[in-house]
Amino acid sequence: MIIEQTQVWLTHYGMQVVGAIAILVLGIIAAKIVTNVFRKVLRRANVDETLVSFGGNMLKFVLIVLVVIAALARLGFQTSSLIAMMGAAALAVGLSLQSNLSNLAAGVLILIFRPMRLGETVEMGGVFGTVEEITIMATKIRQVDGKLAIMPNTKAFADKLINYTAAKIRRVDLVIGIGYDDDIRKAKDILQRLVSEDERILKDPAPSIIVLELADSSVNLGVRPWTNNADWWAVKCDLTEKIKLTFDEEGINIPYPQRDVHLYPTATSSDTSQEALK
Repeated sequence: MIIEQTQVWLTHYGMQVVGAIAILVLGIIAAKIVTNVFRKVLRRANVDETLVSFGGNMLKFVLIVLVVIAALARLGFQTSSLIAMMGAAALAVGLSLQSNLSNLAAGVLILIFRPMRLGETVEMGGVFGTVEEITIMATKIRQVDGKLAIMPNTKAFADKLINYTAAKIRRVDLVIGIGYDDDIRKAKDILQRLVSEDERILKDPAPSIIVLELADSSVNLGVRPWTNNADWWAVKCDLTEKIKLTFDEEGINIPYPQRDVHLYPTATSSDTSQEALK
């Protein structure tokens, strides 16, 4: 009796089971092959490795889910209700993880469009430092004092992102104030000489030395030389020091904000002082 029922069951369902197993095995193998091809295509397109790994894993997961659904359908299960349940679950998860999905989308866009790369100096969300790691969800920035800031990727799109090292050259902007009694032409000649003596400063684009404004306590001169990005900080510091030392030697004053207070005696104040003395 049992043997006969087993034979009937195998005759009726055996081919379905074999077919479902075949779909499952071949589908998993095909998913791995498609995923590997997808990753190779992304790598040939010079896509970031983080995005290659994430995209490959997501594609593999989707393909395996489709293979499992196909295998269940081969066994006779009603997969339409299963697909509806999975869609509802995905919607619920998406709503609960809305902010994380925003970071995920922003991370994918960062890895595709490359507004910043590893090792570049950026300012993002009020944080200044060097990009140490870019993941799908967040970006790690090493600040100048050694602290590590972990910024959500949405900051790169919601806030202003400044990349200081994206270009090969960068301009140094210095504002040097001289006294109103000092010779502007002499000061500009000295600044031009100091700029031309520094080999790190580029000839093209040519540096500019201009009068910016007549301020309250000084005549402000703008010194704007161009240099390679790697030399920017050293040039800025060295040039500032040379300007101060040379101006001191040449007798050119670099004023600081000050205010002269003049006291004028009045009859009322004089009488009050005399009354106080009595």
